[in-house]
Parts: sequence; structure tokens; C-alpha cells
Amino acid sequence: MNLLRTRNFIGSLCLLICAVAAHSQTAAELRESARLEREAAAAYKARDYAKFLETIDRAAALRPNHARLLYNLAAAESLNDKPAAALAILERLAAMGLVFAVEKDDDFKSLFAEPRFAAVRDAFARNRTPTGRAARAFAIPPKDLIVEGLAYDGATRRFFAGSIHKRRIVAIDADGRVTDFSRPDDGLWSVSGMRVDEKRRVLWATTTAFPQMENYRKTDEGRSGVFKYDLRTGRLLQKFFVPDAGKHALGDLTIAKNGDVYASDSAAPNIYRIAAGGDALELFLTSDEFASLQGLAFSDDEKTLFAADYSKGVFRIEMRGRKIAPLAVDPNTNAIAIDGLYFDRGNLVAIQNGFRPHRVARFYLDKKLTAIVRSETLEANNPDFDEPTLGVRVGRDFYFVADSQWSLIDDDGRLAEDKLKETVILRLKLQ
Repeated sequence: MNLLRTRNFIGSLCLLICAVAAHSQTAAELRESARLEREAAAAYKARDYAKFLETIDRAAALRPNHARLLYNLAAAESLNDKPAAALAILERLAAMGLVFAVEKDDDFKSLFAEPRFAAVRDAFARNRTPTGRAARAFAIPPKDLIVEGLAYDGATRRFFAGSIHKRRIVAIDADGRVTDFSRPDDGLWSVSGMRVDEKRRVLWATTTAFPQMENYRKTDEGRSGVFKYDLRTGRLLQKFFVPDAGKHALGDLTIAKNGDVYASDSAAPNIYRIAAGGDALELFLTSDEFASLQGLAFSDDEKTLFAADYSKGVFRIEMRGRKIAPLAVDPNTNAIAIDGLYFDRGNLVAIQNGFRPHRVARFYLDKKLTAIVRSETLEANNPDFDEPTLGVRVGRDFYFVADSQWSLIDDDGRLAEDKLKETVILRLKLQ
């Protein structure tokens, strides 16, 4: 989960540009891209379409395959009487499985009579069709939890769900009964990522002081940590806090076979580690390459750690030497806006919730695990979707939070109670 992200990418050109300009980025290329977008927005408003094209083209070059930038570039090409270039970009966006209401955007008016435009409009319309085979597994009351993370313990057949708003962890048994797992005096803030270490009978959970939680205190702003629980008793065993006073938001974590825990920080460009049996949360890796870290996933041999960056795509980290490199991406694949990330039989499964449609996708990797060679949408346009977030594999089933309902809570923790629903957990069979 990333509080800084633009949640809904819409078809209004100026809004698409201006939305990102308000958010600071960490890496130099992202800062430059944002600066160029601001220039492009000013040029667009001034109807200086030649400068608009020049600046948005440069911004898009800094962030290849970025859907918002590509859409704006297509509009700029159209406004500069370059229909072939504009249509080629729109066709590429449609091939990515995205949705844009191009027929309602006057910036493409010059294309409306083009036969290729009708085809791309229809392709976007097809991308609105529900895709996939996910079924409802269970629902989690009460409605005001705002659930982000999910974990599973095979020994007891219990799921665990973490609440952003209510600051607690609940357990769901095999019969669907929901009970509190954490205790009010544990000191949890908003709960995001969770993982079960079945071998060591431990539940790990990341927690951050978000303003969307109950009884938020401004003095806790930016505080974050990892809590360790005994699965047998529910007793809180240890708390591990980020050691510096900066702004942090530990969002997801993963566990190595030896028991080491790795956690990503979406507010700082850091990955932390808790050594098995250790007593400290230590900085494992920091890099200006990172902008907004989210899901983490190990390859089967644990030689590679994959890290999803909401703004930039997927990075691979060589555990020996801690070398970082972005995955190369097929031109028709959109690999940004990933929340949850999971390694499955040599490929990656990702939950993407920063564009329309929200979806679960499979990214097929090359044999060296250095490139995404193609993608497949596993689930999209599901009627239960309201910002899907994180999940957990149970055998060949993938369970995930379908409706975190982040849009129904504001930055002061106020809920749109008349619109809230029980949290829906979907089950998707992985082929």
C-alpha cells in the first residue's frame, strides 16, 4: 500500500498531468519526469501544443511503459496533427489491458473519423469485460476494518487479516468465524503486510502510524515497525521499530527459509531485515533507485529478491552482493502500480491497483529472471474489486483482499459508513 500514489487514473488530460505533479519522488529520474510533466501541463493550458509534445515526450522517455505518460503523449501527438503516432500509442495502451474513455476526450477529436480509432475504442471497451475465475472465499466483518493484508496458517487452517483503521489483527477459522487475534494493549498502529512462519509458529506483521487509523496522534507520524506474534497463544513476542526518526511506512514483508524477515518501506528507499532469532530491525539495502517500495518475493532458490516499486516497476536484487537492477519489460506490459507481489513457478503474480482496471496479473519471466517477457491478466473488472491489495498463496489457490475500500476513508480517519461493505476475500486458482 502506498499513501502517496494516485489512486484513479482517469481520462482527463490536465488531471492526469497535475495529479502526479503534487507528489515528490525519490529517484532523480522521477523528479525530472515530474518536473517535465509540470512544464507539459503549463504548455497544455497555454495551448502551446508543440511545447506540450516536446516536454511530455521527454517525460515519457524517462519512464518507459508508464500508462499515464503514454496516454498524455498520445494526446500530444493528436493535438500536433500526428494521428499515426497517437493511434500507435493508444493501441499499445489497449494491448496492456488498460481502460481509457478516449471517445470522450476532445484532445483526440482529430482521430474520431479514423478507422483505427474505432478499433482502439472498441479494444478499450473490451478491456472493461470481467476476466478471470476468482470466487468468493469468505467475507470479514465488521465493515469498518479497512483490511490491507492477509496471511494463512496451514496447521490451524486460519487466515489472518490486518486492519488499517481499527489497529488490530483478526483470525478467521475454517468455519468463517472471526475473532480478535491481537490485543488492544499490543500497541499496533495500522496493520499492512503479514506473513506466517509455519515452521517457527510465528506471525509477522508490519505496522505504521497512518492518519486513517483510530486514535491517531500526530506525534506518531512516520513511525513504523514489525511485530512478532506467537501463533499458538496470540501473545506479542517482540516489537521491532525502524531505528531512525525519519518518515517510514513498512508496507509488506517476506520470510526466507532460514527465518530471516525482510520488510519494504514505501516512504523511504529502504529494505530492512530481521535476522532469524535477532533482536533488531537492520537496514539491509537502500538505494536512490527506489521510489515507493511495496511487495517483496523471493525466487525459489532465494538467490534473487524481487521488489515491487509502485512508481517504477519491479526490481531484482541479487542476494549475494546486493546488486539492484530493474526487470526489463515487454513493451505491451504495464508493470507499475503493483501492491502485492508473489513468486510462482518461475514467474511473478502481482496485484495492481493504480490504474483501471484493477487486476491480478501474471508476469512471465525469462529463464535468467531478468526480464518480463509477457503478461497475462488473471482477474480484472471483478464486481467485488474496490482497490485489491495483498494476498497469500495456499497450495495452488491465491487468496487476496478484493475490496480494501481505501477510497471510503479520508486522511482524518473519517469513514463513509453508509458505503462500507464487509471485506471480501477472493480465491483464484493458479494454473
